[in-house]
Amino acid sequence: MLGRHVYRVSPLDSGRWSVSKEGETAPRGSHPTREAAAHHAWELAEADEPSKVVIEERGGAIADERLFGADTALELERSLAAEPVRPKREPPPRR
Repeated sequence: MLGRHVYRVSPLDSGRWSVSKEGETAPRGSHPTREAAAHHAWELAEADEPSKVVIEERGGAIADERLFGADTALELERSLAAEPVRPKREPPPRR
């Protein structure tokens, strides 16, 4: 997979906090506090680099976002943008 695996910490109606991985239907875990859920998400993200953890507030706003590992697709894009491709020979003249 190119790009980052995204783990999300979200509040549940029960007052607990859910850890889920985007693209999966079942949550990875449920925790009594946002901090406990965040630590679980960080452990999962460290083992699944490149990845990202997004932690939500109860109102839905993003409280924190952390990146883990190098994103090879992003690194490739940056290196290509930094080095312009030059033609090996001059283009033919316009007529």
